[in-house]
Amino acid sequence: MNKVMLLLPLILPILGTLGIANKKIVRDEWVKKTVAMVLTINFLLVLYSLFGNTLTNLHVLKVNAFLDVFFRIDQLTRVFALMASILWILTAFYAFEYMEHEQRTRQFYTFFTLTLAVILGVSYSGNLFTLYAYYELLTLCTLPLVIHAGTEEALASGKKYIIYSFAGASLVVLGMMILYAITGTMTFVPRGIFGALRTVDQQLIRFSYIAMFLGFGVKAALVPFHSWLPNAMVAPTPVSALLHAVAVVKSGVFSLIRITYFIFGAEVVKEIGAARFLIPFVVVTVVMGSLLALHQDHLKKRLAYSTISQLGYILLGILMLNPNGLLGAMLHMINHAVIKITLFFSVGAITHMTHKKYIHEIRGLGKQMPITLVCFTIASVSLVGIPPTNGFVSKWFLGLGALSAGNWFYIFILLLSAFLTAAYLFPVTVATFFLSEKREASGENLTEIEKKSHESTVEKLDPPAFMLYPILILTVVVVSIGIFPNVVIDFLQGVIADAF
Repeated sequence: MNKVMLLLPLILPILGTLGIANKKIVRDEWVKKTVAMVLTINFLLVLYSLFGNTLTNLHVLKVNAFLDVFFRIDQLTRVFALMASILWILTAFYAFEYMEHEQRTRQFYTFFTLTLAVILGVSYSGNLFTLYAYYELLTLCTLPLVIHAGTEEALASGKKYIIYSFAGASLVVLGMMILYAITGTMTFVPRGIFGALRTVDQQLIRFSYIAMFLGFGVKAALVPFHSWLPNAMVAPTPVSALLHAVAVVKSGVFSLIRITYFIFGAEVVKEIGAARFLIPFVVVTVVMGSLLALHQDHLKKRLAYSTISQLGYILLGILMLNPNGLLGAMLHMINHAVIKITLFFSVGAITHMTHKKYIHEIRGLGKQMPITLVCFTIASVSLVGIPPTNGFVSKWFLGLGALSAGNWFYIFILLLSAFLTAAYLFPVTVATFFLSEKREASGENLTEIEKKSHESTVEKLDPPAFMLYPILILTVVVVSIGIFPNVVIDFLQGVIADAF
């Protein structure tokens, strides 16, 4: 029974997917209800498997030490699985309204539900082979979501996404093969699987780690492997939100934490000197993502390049190789997920209600969509790292990690990026709340026309409840974690204990 309860969170979304995909099983009018039911029940199963089940290790299929489908629950599993499950439910309810007038909604919900099963598979993976298998499946499951619109632009973006993803996966396989040849194991172990390095070729270990870091870094939008992410913005907003919050980029981050602290170990990574080869990539990612965001007029693309920069923060924290740095990285993994999904939901609401996609089109919109754009503003403040929001907490610990590493250059990069973040997000708030909407009219009664237009639209443009409530809930979380950070920090201490 314990084995069944551990596997059920991975199986139920697949069963739900099969039902949603078949019109004979789930009629059109029941698709949304089925999705809501599957995600809610699965969340309860996730809670039980993570906290109530006594079984935490399970070999499902073991051919040899390499080909071993192995699931294992530890504190890092709990962090990632809970984050994914909660945000998936909120995104589903948001999508119920957003996708109302879209085509092929059954196909959308089919792959939307299936992707949750894959993400949980990534979370529950107990070794590198299982993680890699689910990592590859993630690409295949999210591809139909990226190309959902079916336009030439969408198909081109999907092609780019799959080429980049498979190229990164090839690097991961190369690193895995070298690792297995050296150690004969790929099981995740606290503080890593290596003992003394005196009897092992350190250059070979370094090459294996760098290959896997760059390979997993593709999904984490590490520059120069980042360009698939802005192109993927052709997907519907619920998909864009998940791509940037959980489904793809954070699976890359999660995998990097796994290999750094549960395969190689912090001490080994320090000893082989791998970080000095990778830090330049990360620093360029942080700065370039922000600079590119500054030049984007398209709202979703501005947020996409912002994600690239913020992921650089997390990768920098991972490579600091000290407890504060890792704590800051994991905090930012969670906080950025909540912040960025709030920003995308807000932008999606603007597009859904007004059909406006560009910053120059939304002047004065704050008076018509006050709740949505106040939430956007709070999330923006948090992403910059201003207290009392959750973004400040994670960046504070990243700063402590930089001091622990004795590297003031990291502090400079964090401050520079915070300044650039304010430079590309705050103008959106200024435009919506403090600039007047441009109107085309002629004649002596121009002022009266503007007044009548304003009066007829000012109270009508905040989105319906299914879209608005997730935005409000996430905004409350942004502020709550900032005011009461110890709830999350204490939960993450188990990961720190395993890593160091």
